[in-house]
Amino acid sequence: MLNSSNLSSRRPKAMEVMGRWKLTDAVMLAISLFNVVGGGAEGLQNDHRHLQSSLACYPALFVFGNSLSDTGNGVLTGNPLLALPADRPYGETVPGYPFNRFSDGLLIIDFLAILLGLPLTQPYLDRSADFTTGINFAVSSATALDAAYLNSIGIPTLSNYSLDVEIGWYLSSRSSAANPYSRNIVAYRHGLYVIEIGGDDYIQAVLSSNFSVPYIQRNLIPLVIAKIRNATEVLYATGARNFLYISITPLGCSPSLLAFFPSGAKDRNGCLIDLNTLSFEHGQRLLRLVYELRATYHDARFVFFDYYGAYEQVISNSPAFGFRDTLDACCGAGPSFLYRYSPQLFCSASSTVAAMTLCPNPIVFLNWDGIHFTHSFNSVISTLTIGSGQYLNPPKAFANCIQHV
Repeated sequence: MLNSSNLSSRRPKAMEVMGRWKLTDAVMLAISLFNVVGGGAEGLQNDHRHLQSSLACYPALFVFGNSLSDTGNGVLTGNPLLALPADRPYGETVPGYPFNRFSDGLLIIDFLAILLGLPLTQPYLDRSADFTTGINFAVSSATALDAAYLNSIGIPTLSNYSLDVEIGWYLSSRSSAANPYSRNIVAYRHGLYVIEIGGDDYIQAVLSSNFSVPYIQRNLIPLVIAKIRNATEVLYATGARNFLYISITPLGCSPSLLAFFPSGAKDRNGCLIDLNTLSFEHGQRLLRLVYELRATYHDARFVFFDYYGAYEQVISNSPAFGFRDTLDACCGAGPSFLYRYSPQLFCSASSTVAAMTLCPNPIVFLNWDGIHFTHSFNSVISTLTIGSGQYLNPPKAFANCIQHV
């Protein structure tokens, strides 16, 4: 595994740490946001009605991405691997589960909707859903690059879903006469378009063992960024003007990758240095794209969400945020395995506290199943970014939109 210097010393100004935002303030806001969803599915609907009493900044959310943003499309594909969230213990932290998300509760995209005063986004493949306030096109396992291309160069994929497929769904939904929302041009034009993708491309490339991390940085990252730019330009051509780009997490902190590369060089947080270097590079390239888009499309707004920086802040100060376990999976293989992770014993309906394959208190874990994150972690990250205005470029990009919770 590749060694690299301390990443924090290389962080550009736009990705600096929190500055004057106090950890105590962030924690208190996270607790408040966490409590908003404490009443379960019925409580969520009541809270949404309350939050929508004032006009939201954006009339709709349109979401493109992978399992970190998928609110049900994966389950609806019928692919057994993508349908795991249909059963407990997924969604257990939000009463009324299962919730069709790769988490014990809500995702960052859910907290974004709540903070902006919008309902949770419904999955595109749910034909009975109400798409009045947006559509979620994200699907678990989706890559930025086409699956056929990745397969052709020796990178296996879990499915054929990609960013191009999701953009195709969007274009179909907009032009479909059967979709009453397609007539709401104002919502399409003034909605917020969220793109969170790329992690699956890199993970599958690394796990294939066919490519070194430096090779992926030199060759794959530029292709992923180019694909995101192409998707942006297609959306812009249809009238989209508000964009939010979410960078990838520090992949070197993932229990699944830590378990796969147990002897790799680690940083002070116990994360794999070379994979974090890869993740950081993706973020830098994505931020550069944001600057280029601003220089090209003056009538549009482009916001960068530094997921890497926010994650690093939490894992480096985990006790202050209430986390006691930062590198293990809460649900899955259990304590007999490194990082409580094994692909053969992935989190599923058979995972139980009694069998020690499910942790008794997910709230103190960052990671849920070895790949995805807990409800509490997603809440904290949402607070540090959307809620506080930090780890955003421009800073406080949603300051005038945040609903009081």
